[in-house]
Amino acid sequence: MGNRETLGIKMQHKGYDHIILLAHGSPDPLWKQPFEALYQDVSKSYGESNASLAYMELTSPSLEDVVALLNKDVRKVAVLPLFLAVGRHLRHDVPAQIKALQNDHLQIDLLPPIGDDVIVKQAMQTVVANHLGKGVNMPLDFIDSWSRIHAI
Repeated sequence: MGNRETLGIKMQHKGYDHIILLAHGSPDPLWKQPFEALYQDVSKSYGESNASLAYMELTSPSLEDVVALLNKDVRKVAVLPLFLAVGRHLRHDVPAQIKALQNDHLQIDLLPPIGDDVIVKQAMQTVVANHLGKGVNMPLDFIDSWSRIHAI
């Protein structure tokens, strides 16, 4: 079984050619590790040509750097903020960056932050419950969703 790229399967949600995982950034190199691990998993599952990792500030590559390196065949890009909630960056800074980067041949959509996703919210609730000693297992719909995402 190959990854989505070797199987010729494009990202199916809204037909994006590429997804950019966008983290905040920090001068601390250890801070980057969880985001780089996520990116490695995503690129392994869906192909390096279908995913990138960028940072808002204090770390490289920037969103501008990543967009500049996109294959010329990429026409529709999703930016997925790895943020828990919408703040100043997602209300003002990132939309301004995207507006400056888009052109007639490249559409860039800003997705809601990952913290808005029901699966992420359920996972956070489970972590809290586990720390409270409630021994809550992951909800079945979360496990089903996770299994579908990682089926290929």
